[in-house]
Amino acid sequence: MTVKIITWNVRGLNQANKRCVIKNLIHEWKADVYCFQETKIEGDISNIVKDLWANRGVKFCQLEASGTREGILILWDGKVWEGAISNVGAYSISCQFTGKNQEFTWLLTGVYAPNNREQREEVWWEVGSARGLVNGPWVVCGDFNTVRYPSKKKNCGRISKAMNDFSEFIMDLNLLDPQLAGGKYTWRKGDRHDVVARLDRFLVSNEWDEGFKNIKQSVLPKVTSDHTPIMLQCGNWEPAKSYFKFKNWWLHTEGFLERVKEWWTSLTCEGRPDFILAFKLKALKNKLRDWSKSGQGNIALQKQSILSQLAELEETQDQRILNVEEIHSKAELLLEFENIAKYEEISWRQRSRVNWLKQGDNNTKFFHRTANAHKRYNSIDELNVNGEAVKSPEVIKKAIVDFYRELYTETETWRPSGNCRGGQIISEEDNLMLQKEFEDQEIWESVKLCAGDKAPEPDGYTMAFFTHYWEVIRGEVINVVKNFHERCVFEKSFNSTYVALIPKKIGAKELTDFRPISLIGSVYKIISKLITERLKKVMHKLVATQQLAFIKGRQIMDAILMANECVDSRTRSNAPGILRKLDIQKAYDHLNWQFLWETLDKRGFGGRWLRWMKFCIQTVKYSVLINGSPTGFFSAQRGPKAR
Repeated sequence: MTVKIITWNVRGLNQANKRCVIKNLIHEWKADVYCFQETKIEGDISNIVKDLWANRGVKFCQLEASGTREGILILWDGKVWEGAISNVGAYSISCQFTGKNQEFTWLLTGVYAPNNREQREEVWWEVGSARGLVNGPWVVCGDFNTVRYPSKKKNCGRISKAMNDFSEFIMDLNLLDPQLAGGKYTWRKGDRHDVVARLDRFLVSNEWDEGFKNIKQSVLPKVTSDHTPIMLQCGNWEPAKSYFKFKNWWLHTEGFLERVKEWWTSLTCEGRPDFILAFKLKALKNKLRDWSKSGQGNIALQKQSILSQLAELEETQDQRILNVEEIHSKAELLLEFENIAKYEEISWRQRSRVNWLKQGDNNTKFFHRTANAHKRYNSIDELNVNGEAVKSPEVIKKAIVDFYRELYTETETWRPSGNCRGGQIISEEDNLMLQKEFEDQEIWESVKLCAGDKAPEPDGYTMAFFTHYWEVIRGEVINVVKNFHERCVFEKSFNSTYVALIPKKIGAKELTDFRPISLIGSVYKIISKLITERLKKVMHKLVATQQLAFIKGRQIMDAILMANECVDSRTRSNAPGILRKLDIQKAYDHLNWQFLWETLDKRGFGGRWLRWMKFCIQTVKYSVLINGSPTGFFSAQRGPKAR
């Protein structure tokens, strides 16, 4: 299938002669969807829509103008697409489309950003909040009223704060900026040639980029407006079934180490250490994905091939005695099949998450059963939303994402200060230990401490990959860690986090019946493990013996036993007294960041440590895993991190 979308700042639809020109262009372009900015029309626009597009099936949605300023209009062919408004903001409008004849759903967000930089910051937040409205392909288009690089504006020689803001917005949302064909600029001030810039563009999500083989963004002839129309053409949609997951059994295949080493060393790019590592991991992922579809990387294909060859030899043996070469070939095939069986066991063990049963015996059936049981148990097929039982997958996804977005959004205008007295203070000697440079061996020890069979991270890699190929990738990883130590920053994509929902009971129907567990990125896991191991050395100075949750080896049952003992001792003593039970709901998730910073500062933690904490906690981006599919993409404003 193909999709054609056009975005254009028309600079007003009030004039009849301009509408006549646009009507002619719509007839010529034959696009699926049109997004017009700066319509300058307030109120009902249905008659103008009919005048623009002579199509009985035309549908539309709009963001009304403020008087004769602003305004966005989205038009689409209702015979091809079913559209519904998902969100209307002050500067953008989002519409969700579903193909009439195909299971293809995507989101379009039309944007008209103001000239003022402070107001554009509101636009970035508004568009970012629309990301969680759909689980799948997303297109953002419109007039952003700013450029991304100095080369995109004539006679501009330096990078401005506004450019940095725009680039950071694109990177934070993991959007891609397709190359523009047919021209360099999209806006020209009047007839002057010295004031030109690229203000208009399409941005697409990774899901859109991975789904379509061919994506082309190009300029169209400029007429009736000082802005150029932009067309996005996409063809051959192939929806991705699931995100990439590194299979640990690949580690045991012959020649795999040499293959990975060859791929890794062939990948080169320039930039910060964290950018280089992110680039190489993503590029390697694409190579691994392609290799996994081949015979050597696919267990099912290998089994099918071996069994087919064995069947042919068995059929031959029924008719005559096998010759020496055939006997040798059969023995090799049986040996290969034994190896495949081992690989399959490793694969199912990884999927089952059974860590207490070590590899050795053939437990494939057990692992298979356990993995399927986990899948059924964790599946969310029905959910109570606003008191009603809902089975619609889209409604369930939206309700869950909205719940966790609200949970991690700070709503209180006042919080108690963390500048309180009491508690031990971290010494200067402790701070030197906590903030000293990370050594190569220390980094390697932290990597080994991370369990290799845990669920794949958001980047798709297991920690087994890092431990097995440490000698290959160690240079890039160590550079990232040391760069983080000095600059207190790393590529924000490393901090993408999946929130997996684990039911607390069978048949969970309420959102409160699920326990959120975070799946953090592999590089972030290494950094956090380094910090955690250092913090352990001073933990005894920070917590009291009564704080069971922070004491190694203590369990929830210990607190229950201690509480029962308190009641029994009070009863036996016959002395008057009061027993108080305090249960703060979601206390961990409601923790105010400012309170946390003040508490850490009051306890004597150094400035570098505080900067580490702030960056690690404040830059996290969440997606919720719902029935195995990452859904939503949102930031947090409180809570250290989903556990």
